[in-house]
Amino acid sequence: MLILIAGITGNIGSHAANHALETGHKVRGLGRNPSKLPASITKHPNFNTFITSTSHDDIPALEKACLGIDAIICAYAGLPTLHLDGQLLLLRAAEKASVKRFLTAGWNYDWRKVPFGTAWPIYDSIRCFHVQAELTSSIKPLHIFSGMLADVFFGVDGQDGFTPKDGGVWDCHAEKERKEMDIWGTGDEVWDFTTERDAGRWGVEVITAEGAEEGGFVSLRSFRASLKDVKETYELVRGGEVKVRWRGSVDELEKLAVKEKEKFGRRRLWEWHRLYFYLTCLKGTWNLGELENEKFPGFEATSLEKFLKEHPEV
Repeated sequence: MLILIAGITGNIGSHAANHALETGHKVRGLGRNPSKLPASITKHPNFNTFITSTSHDDIPALEKACLGIDAIICAYAGLPTLHLDGQLLLLRAAEKASVKRFLTAGWNYDWRKVPFGTAWPIYDSIRCFHVQAELTSSIKPLHIFSGMLADVFFGVDGQDGFTPKDGGVWDCHAEKERKEMDIWGTGDEVWDFTTERDAGRWGVEVITAEGAEEGGFVSLRSFRASLKDVKETYELVRGGEVKVRWRGSVDELEKLAVKEKEKFGRRRLWEWHRLYFYLTCLKGTWNLGELENEKFPGFEATSLEKFLKEHPEV
């Protein structure tokens, strides 16, 4: 297949491109800066071309990128404007080009399990896109639920948006010999994790599978672990001890999340969003249901131990 990867220069987009090329597909990229792509992608004989866009609403670039495409993987960043406005414009360009296979930007927890219009505004944007497509589009988009991105959790490649200072867990700025993590709750609550590499690879496997044009939801994950498991596995792989700062109970976290949301409001969601994300993970509200990993046997999912060994910088 000829696959368009929108947001190909991002982490998941580049992983998807590599896997698509390795498995015999042709790839076309859409993004703002082709220089961000490595030569291993741009010089590959199955790399079709790169379409440069000025922004998510560059209609001529979107329409040019979709021409002659068999499938689309949208790997936009997790921002409300891109989830709703950007994806909807890409979807309309895909409709005009008669594309039938469309994988949405997602790779998150099961947002169907949280109420609309309350504490999860990013997922409201995703849900709005899904509903609008369902009501108005000839295309039936696919969604992947995969839990927390492990690379974001551990701050790989400078992704430091889930550190304790932001209401997250892992202090990626601390030296390996003095690693620290903030834990709310008991530490026994289980989290679903997927690596960005697995996310990109699954994106290709899902969108090229039989019946992908029928759309729907697919639940996949690399591994499941509690925060105590994360601490113990890290210590096993790296040696030494991870210091835990016990922050309080789930109820105490909920009170803090509510307080911060009321203080900053929805416009400043990044001031409190991660607290609600952490809280919802602890409650298990949006944990993944029945997994479908076995339907996509093209590669073996990455374990936590393997992930840490592959990323010595963590």
